[in-house]
Amino acid sequence: MTELTATLAAMYRPRLLITAARMAALTHDAQRRAARRPIAALLAEEDKLNTARLGDGLGYSASRHVAVMSALLCAARNQAGTR
Repeated sequence: MTELTATLAAMYRPRLLITAARMAALTHDAQRRAARRPIAALLAEEDKLNTARLGDGLGYSASRHVAVMSALLCAARNQAGTR
């Protein structure tokens, strides 16, 4: 298990968000986002989105959260060497 995989496994996110991110992770867009952005930047953005989701909700975008989570899932899959 890679460090990113362990980090993702330790996160608690709503099931609907994770299900949508898993489906989106199968697209070419998610793979491209994962390749373009450093993992640390994706994790930081995901943390900001999750804070907005849990807080007042101002500035929260569910579609953006799914896009970032799908990129993280692709990055984890790439690190693990599976497709």
